[in-house]
Order: sequence, then C-alpha cells, then structure tokens
Amino acid sequence: MNIQISVEAKKAFLGWFLDRYQLKRRESMWILNYLLNHDSVLNKVHFIEAAEKTPRGMMMSAMGMDSEPFLFYKSGTVFSDPEQAFHEVRLNWKEEMYIELVFSEPWKFSEYLTVLEDNPYYKWNETISINLVREVELALETLSLTERKQHTLHQIDVSLEEEDRERFIELSQQLKEIEDDLKNEQKKPNH
Repeated sequence: MNIQISVEAKKAFLGWFLDRYQLKRRESMWILNYLLNHDSVLNKVHFIEAAEKTPRGMMMSAMGMDSEPFLFYKSGTVFSDPEQAFHEVRLNWKEEMYIELVFSEPWKFSEYLTVLEDNPYYKWNETISINLVREVELALETLSLTERKQHTLHQIDVSLEEEDRERFIELSQQLKEIEDDLKNEQKKPNH
C-alpha cells in the first residue's frame, strides 16, 4: 500500500532532523535545506531505508554513526561527492529521489516514522530468515492455543456455576484437545 506523505510532513521532519543532528558532510545539510525550501523538489523525495537499492538515491550520515558520510546512487553507480548529487537534484527535480538518513535509533522517533516509506526496490520482509518465520509462526500458534485454553477454562467455570453437566463434559473434552495440541506445538523444532 502506497501512502502519499505530504510536503508539510516532510518539511516538519526535515526541520526536526536539522535541529537535532549534525551531518558528517556539511553539503548534506545544504541539500536538506534546499529540499526544505523547494516544495516541488521535496514532493518527489521519499525517505526510505536501503538507498543503495534505488535507481536514484542518497545516503547521509549523522555524526557518531559508523556508516559512510555521504553516498549518491544513480543507475547502479555510486558517487561520494555531495556537490555532484546536489546538481543532480536541481537539474532533475521532476524525478523521484530516495533519501536514507542514518542516525542513532531512528525507530524511536515518531517524526521519522511519520515520513518513512517502504522502499519500492527493496522489501525488508524478504530478508527475514525461514527459521525466524517458523519461530514466529510457532509462537503465534502457541499464543492462539493458550488463549483458546483460557477461554475454555472460563466456559467450564460458567458451566459449573450453571450446573450444566452436558456443557461441562463437552468443554472438558475441548480442553483436553487444546492441551494435546499445545503439547504437540511445544515439541515442534524451531528450525
């Protein structure tokens, strides 16, 4: 699902980011300030992860990060000169531009999450290992069975209070099946 991020939201994010972070290359700050002041260009900008996977992207790093200070990706070629990237942005302002900002713990900031978009050239969920998928599926199945068990136990209590023998027997059988399923889930290997 593609959600269009408004220019206003992007401006608010850039203002927030520039107030809090110092970039490793001052030219990176110039580029972000240029975007902040040119709505038509900013409208074509998408804040993403994995800029190297895009046909036209930039990666800018804040001070204190281990990553390269600045990288510009265009049609499979990598450039480290921000001035070259700035001219590319100015001359080809009608083309989509993907920007990755590298700073500490970005996922903790709603300002960042508000503008972060899925990278159409790189799907994060394609990088998840099969083992992790299996572990999550097993955990979800166990959780579902545990919830069913709790619900059934409650229903058994109700049947006892109402002295409904038939319902009690039926629910007791269901509880036994759920507990058997839980035991079987716990025996499954995680990988």
